[in-house]
Amino acid sequence: MSELGSIFDDEAPKVGAKGPDLRIEIAVRRSDLESDRPLVVSVPERVPHGESSVPRHREVGDPPGEVTLHLSPRLSDGSVLRLRRQGGEHPSGGAPGDLLIRISLVTEARMRWVVVVAAVVLAAVAVAAFAWLG
Repeated sequence: MSELGSIFDDEAPKVGAKGPDLRIEIAVRRSDLESDRPLVVSVPERVPHGESSVPRHREVGDPPGEVTLHLSPRLSDGSVLRLRRQGGEHPSGGAPGDLLIRISLVTEARMRWVVVVAAVVLAAVAVAAFAWLG
């Protein structure tokens, strides 16, 4: 019977093992909370975790790089949402971690500055990447 080998995989993850919980922060306009429409936010496919980045788990049918949120108009600044099983992939096939999203509520004027700063940073990164590539 020893020729059959073990039916138990020694490399299987332990029960309860899961990938890392990932944390991101997003800015949301107060006016977006007052509409009844879901809010689609960008979430990178790899999220910084510790000193590296970790691939984020997406549910079947989720578009790449996005998460759809249904937010309450009573949501307060600094609230944290937990999206179960949408965090970091487990390195050996266990359950994914959770995605924790901290919500920063901003006024329309502040949101314009957030967009301008983000655009400038992205432009600088693109210029540096093109210069580095060649």
